[in-house]
Amino acid sequence: MSSLSKIAFSAVAAASLASAALTPSAPYTITTYKMIANFNETNFFEEFEFFNEDDPTHGYVEYVNYQTALKGGYAKLEDGSVYLGADHVAVNPPNGRMSTRLTSKKAFKQALIIGDIAHMPEGPGIWPAFWSFGGEWPTSGEIDIIEGVNLDETNHVALHTGPGCVVTNTGGPQGVYLEHDDCNYRGGSEGCGQRTLAPFGTKFNEIKGGIYAMDWTADHISMYFFPRDSIPEDITNEKPNPATWGTPAAKFNGGPNCDITSHFQEHNLIFNTDFCGDWAGGVWQWDKRLTALSKKCEDFAGAHPESYTEAYWTINSVKVYKATTEEVPKAQPIGVLPTGVSPARAAAKATSTFAA
Repeated sequence: MSSLSKIAFSAVAAASLASAALTPSAPYTITTYKMIANFNETNFFEEFEFFNEDDPTHGYVEYVNYQTALKGGYAKLEDGSVYLGADHVAVNPPNGRMSTRLTSKKAFKQALIIGDIAHMPEGPGIWPAFWSFGGEWPTSGEIDIIEGVNLDETNHVALHTGPGCVVTNTGGPQGVYLEHDDCNYRGGSEGCGQRTLAPFGTKFNEIKGGIYAMDWTADHISMYFFPRDSIPEDITNEKPNPATWGTPAAKFNGGPNCDITSHFQEHNLIFNTDFCGDWAGGVWQWDKRLTALSKKCEDFAGAHPESYTEAYWTINSVKVYKATTEEVPKAQPIGVLPTGVSPARAAAKATSTFAA
């Protein structure tokens, strides 16, 4: 290459490099999750309170306090897990079947909640749920993570709010639909629900349970299920990253028609096992498998305690994480020019060097 060609090539190359060096890389954000609560066999009964008032959903149930639950064997630690059950001995108990409903003392808002559950209640007439709600219902919101009734085989998830929350389920799986998009449907009592493909009751217990997770953000509320043999490593390692989990079991998107932040306030977590009531009792008559057992849910639930030996939760843990988003600063460009040195000056210097 001639000296003249070298000079021309060097000038172009140096100017190009100098210009590239001065182009800053854009900042970006990363989201990480910090554990803020871990409920397990070491602290569960200290961190949850027993509810022993009348059932607001009119079930054939008598929710008992801690002392009664302990004495009756309805609440205990078993093989490193938490057992929450119900009476399966008494015949036609006058106040309904004794059972448990526990509420977390701590409240959370916009969190990632991961429940590792090995067994859930099953049987005709049951209405178990793992859910959350705020101080004022329905204006503070309710989120049903696990819920179903009677002989259901798939999980039903739902949101309940005051007026003004209409959601979409874009980003959810094929074959799962919103039953109603208005989360205040029927005054919030029915809300906006989705019948998922994730297992419930007997089907859940046959595979030894798994992980039910709820990712609650300002933009959406998503539910995930992972069978016992397919739990992601990031969950096992306590470094969860929902962005890597794929399509959720159900998704509720907020947006211009539902401000999730205002409709869902701080929530406490709840586990309960109900019998009959507004839902399980209300739909009993429409299932021939159930009416073959008894005309009315309450009659069956009272007369057949032996049907409820499997009406219990086995909870390995419930972990709550809070998302933190950080902005990663601009990376220092490789070969950045010293302060006061212009691209033209750098090009001139490079040209003279090559020319020499």
